[in-house]
Amino acid sequence: MAKERPYKAYKRRKKKRGLLRWLVRLTFIGIFLGILAGIGGWIFFRTYSAEYRVRADKYDLERINDLEQPSFILDRNGEEIGRIFVENRSVIPLSEVSEMVINTLIAGEDGRFWGHNGVDYIGVVRAGYENAKADGVNQGASTITQQLARNAYNLKDEAVRNGETSMQRKMVEAFLAQRIEKRYTKREIMEFYLNRIYFGNGYYGIRSAALGYFGKEPKDLNQVEAASLIGLIKNPNNYNPLHAEDNRRNRNNVLSRLADEGFIKRSVANELKELPVTVNPKPLQRGTTHLYERIARELREQVGEEALSRGGFKIYTTINRNIQEAATKTLEATLAKAESQPGYVHQKMAEHRREEGKAPTFLQGSVLMIDHSTGEVLAHVGGRDFTRTQYDFIESGRRPLGTAYFPFIYTAGLLKGMTPASTVLDEAMDNRSVMVGGREGILGEWGMETKTPSYEGDITLRRALAASKIAATVRFGNTAGLKWVRDVAAGFGFRFTYTDEMLPRELVGWEQGSLTELVRAYAVFGRSGREAARELIYLSRIEAADGKVYLQRKVVNPEVRIVDEATAYQIHSILNGSLSEGSAAGADGKLLQQPFLGGGKTGTTHDFSDNWFVGYDKRVSCGVWVGFLQGAGQPIYEGAFSRDLAMPVWVAAMNAALPSFGGEEIAQPPSVTHLSVCSRSGKRATKSCYDSVEDPASATIRYQPTSYNEYFRAGTAPTAFCDVHGGDGGSLNLDGPSAAMNSQTLRVAPIRPTKPVLVGDDPYFSQRPALGPQSDEPASGFGGSQRSLLDRPDLGDEKAAISLPRPKRLVIEIE
Repeated sequence: MAKERPYKAYKRRKKKRGLLRWLVRLTFIGIFLGILAGIGGWIFFRTYSAEYRVRADKYDLERINDLEQPSFILDRNGEEIGRIFVENRSVIPLSEVSEMVINTLIAGEDGRFWGHNGVDYIGVVRAGYENAKADGVNQGASTITQQLARNAYNLKDEAVRNGETSMQRKMVEAFLAQRIEKRYTKREIMEFYLNRIYFGNGYYGIRSAALGYFGKEPKDLNQVEAASLIGLIKNPNNYNPLHAEDNRRNRNNVLSRLADEGFIKRSVANELKELPVTVNPKPLQRGTTHLYERIARELREQVGEEALSRGGFKIYTTINRNIQEAATKTLEATLAKAESQPGYVHQKMAEHRREEGKAPTFLQGSVLMIDHSTGEVLAHVGGRDFTRTQYDFIESGRRPLGTAYFPFIYTAGLLKGMTPASTVLDEAMDNRSVMVGGREGILGEWGMETKTPSYEGDITLRRALAASKIAATVRFGNTAGLKWVRDVAAGFGFRFTYTDEMLPRELVGWEQGSLTELVRAYAVFGRSGREAARELIYLSRIEAADGKVYLQRKVVNPEVRIVDEATAYQIHSILNGSLSEGSAAGADGKLLQQPFLGGGKTGTTHDFSDNWFVGYDKRVSCGVWVGFLQGAGQPIYEGAFSRDLAMPVWVAAMNAALPSFGGEEIAQPPSVTHLSVCSRSGKRATKSCYDSVEDPASATIRYQPTSYNEYFRAGTAPTAFCDVHGGDGGSLNLDGPSAAMNSQTLRVAPIRPTKPVLVGDDPYFSQRPALGPQSDEPASGFGGSQRSLLDRPDLGDEKAAISLPRPKRLVIEIE
């Protein structure tokens, strides 16, 4: 046993010496191979580096911070009205990022950032070792500067287009990174990087991500939150904090790297690793408008998200910049004025705080103008302030139409054979017959847009519609028939949600409609009875930076007829007169076009919670809504009429449209004739049709003609003369054999004294006014030409011209 021990020891020593020799040999072989590889790499680098260096030199370093190429939104005249940036980003200086966040980025992505020249050769070896030890990808080999170069100049996509390998792309990336290091300071490079990098979920840049995930500014992030953001950089879509487990794993790797680099203690890192991933999103609200979002949405649908992300598009819209700006500015000024009214008790826009997390309740408004022949949208103001509420009233809103609905009720009656000169009773009506806003009391006359409404007895349909007479309209609608009114409204494009039972309250605009429906419906009157374009068009052409055309829209003018030309023109003539002598009186004087050749109508609900104004000319239609998005039934303020809130906005928009879209007259169709009628009776006017109005203050009498020229469908004009101011009230066939007989039966109008006088005849008509001769020219509205009292239908022209001497003074002698 003792002899064997030295032998075994020898064998062990011999084996160890053999292993040592092999290790030495392998070491020398490895060194030799490494030298050969180094020499080969050096030869390869010297051979090919010149090519990649030249390619790296072509990039413009001055554009390294061009974070995104915007797409330009242009109006119909080529003027810029906005830009689209796909990336949700907020650029901030490096001074607004805490050093803790910067250190976390360096530990997680580039530990030798402050020391290398753009390429960290030691870091490449270290990353390979760390990844092998972690049995996975724990660190990347690219420096922060290389990542910046790759992202700023889109090197990956360029390599794919050129068919290059990953190694070839990294050669260009390395040389470009070195150029960047020579041109910019380390802190500038760090700032570029933090503002550019993508953090997933649509967040670009450190501020957007910090607010989007944690509701904090970058300087307020804690260590765990910073590690969560840095940990997602390698795979932003899958490793962001919304994927808690994946983010936690990568976050903890970053915490370990922080400990390895000496930024935090190992014990602290271990404690932080136990914390859960908690998000508190408060993303950036991008400064934009409802119009901007509407255009951006359609743009994405047309070109796709990937193409849009490249930017550089020219988006030609149908919007007219001047009209859009005029509508927006006037709407804001008008609503601010409404909020200052003594009776306004609601939230004001300035009082709303976005951090409240509650829907705003302040006064809202919306404006839509279209070219009704093409459907092109000229102005779109979807709401008052997009940053406070993204709700677009044009896209989604529906509110009671109030008296803005009246023209379609009267259209239904005219289609049944009635005429604008037909009469309807205008007297107080028990609200129980309609039941709006309660069951008791008298049906109001809010649509007249006056604080002191009056009832006028028998009035023409023209007067009833133009003046928004509530009780008269309800009576008229019942005569026309609720079912028929519904059918006519549906033909105009209204999509009401009716109850099973037909209720008279429909006649006062109880049903809810949209601004788009209302604007398109009024456009029918401007298009002589033809339907307005069904599709609203916002984009006419989309052109990419390379010249590729994604959209070229063709204009199609619809020819679908809704009502006949005669009916459309009759309603148009009434709506034209409404602007001077109806519920919208005064609008015509504020319009730049004189006389205004279109029409318009106010719209007020019974509770004063919604105001509308809609109007048109031959080319365009425009509608304005003012009210609340919530809280139906609450008045804006008592007596809040649309002529005060909605009409000024409409006037401003129409004036802005005049240079490009105004000036054309809506022609009277051949199927329409005009005839002088009396506004009191609706029958043919006589030479006696005038009213005397006493002025109590001056004790004088003013004589007001009641005749005006009315428009009739051929064959529907009245044949009877006025029986209010002197007529037989029956039919008068002016061409028949009984013409002379009928003329003899006409009654002479009674003498109307201006003050107490002696009883007796007045053979010289000294107490009657000398009015001007009748004109044969048509007149719009309620005004009429003045006529001489002697110019009566029972006197010929030669009798009307007889001149009698003044009688001598009467002398009474007493015997």
